[in-house]
Amino acid sequence: MKLFGKKAQPKKEEPKTQEAVLTLYACRKDGKAVPDIACRLFADVMDKIFYTDEDEFQIRFKDGTTSVFHLVTDAGETKVQSNGMANFFSQAPLENEEVKEAALCQMRLFNCIIGIQFEIDGDSDRTNGIIHSIYGMAKELSAFVLYPNMYLYHWDGRLLLSIDGKSDFEEFYPQASTTILDREVNEEEADRERKMRSIAILKEKGIPFFEHLKASVFESECKIPDKEVIIHRLACIFTACVQSEIYTSGQFKNCREMAAEEIAQMEKRYQISEWLSPEERDYLENPDKDPALHNRFGWRYECCSVLLWALSMMELKEPTEICDASELGAVMWNHTFDSMMETAVLRSRDEILDMQDLVLRYDWACVDARVHHKEVPILNSDIVFEWHYALNWLVQADGIADWDRVTTTT
Repeated sequence: MKLFGKKAQPKKEEPKTQEAVLTLYACRKDGKAVPDIACRLFADVMDKIFYTDEDEFQIRFKDGTTSVFHLVTDAGETKVQSNGMANFFSQAPLENEEVKEAALCQMRLFNCIIGIQFEIDGDSDRTNGIIHSIYGMAKELSAFVLYPNMYLYHWDGRLLLSIDGKSDFEEFYPQASTTILDREVNEEEADRERKMRSIAILKEKGIPFFEHLKASVFESECKIPDKEVIIHRLACIFTACVQSEIYTSGQFKNCREMAAEEIAQMEKRYQISEWLSPEERDYLENPDKDPALHNRFGWRYECCSVLLWALSMMELKEPTEICDASELGAVMWNHTFDSMMETAVLRSRDEILDMQDLVLRYDWACVDARVHHKEVPILNSDIVFEWHYALNWLVQADGIADWDRVTTTT
């Protein structure tokens, strides 16, 4: 039937759209800057931003479509994903082995992942505009852009590595951390000398190393906590370890009661209640909440050994042998906060930085070996991780003084 004598017009088809995904991989302390960067770069086409939760936000464009940004910054999750990515790309048949190994190393260093979902249609200018803005984000974050076809691009548009063995690079040096890239402090001769001393030790012990890995903390930015703060931190870690041992030893029928007695003793000796981290406090108050935490806090006896070393009250052995908990206990239970303040002598900043830099490289060797399904016989990766954690707190790597937020980027 004709309407008002006019020929019926065929219905206009809506332009077909499809979902696209690009993923940014970076080395960041956190992702707090990402929303602001995204808003600035999409300002011309953005209508509104929505925060769905702390790890996700959405940008609605003026044409009514939406782009979703999902952030992954949890150290455990990013490590699994980054190592898996490096494992996958290790199959790429790139002839330039040096570039390939450097690219794989870069992948293992990623600790911030940003998945970006957006809609594309037949408008190539619109699509290119969105992709251009995403590359702008990558530039500001010193990030790499992964396409669904497993092509990984540098923020400047050059192909770093593809699964079919292509690369635009003749040589490439990984960026160990944006804590180095972002900071205004430059590497000085003392930092380079420290690195060379570490490498000399690694060579002597036959431990693999990555020569281009810079120090994670430069001498000019290192901040060692006061002796008082270190002793309180040591006491809190030790208390959590003691509770862990009570629950995992199998020797006690009433673990909660036994742990409560030991915690009370530590409070009397070291006044720990004012210094516990949120995670430690939760563990001490709720020991049955998650049985897996017993093992996690038990390993932190190794952190105690590092802090006692920093206080000149114990020597560190080679990182192949688990520390003797009874030896640690002999020190802790035979002191109070006041007596330890009198006895302990804080090692020099240079000595602590030397140890931190060496253990950073130990940890790199352990991560590299794990990714390639190898072993470093002279290193125990669990011990090295705990040492790295404690030493990073001691030198405030990444500017982090909060014990629960310490990172161990290699």
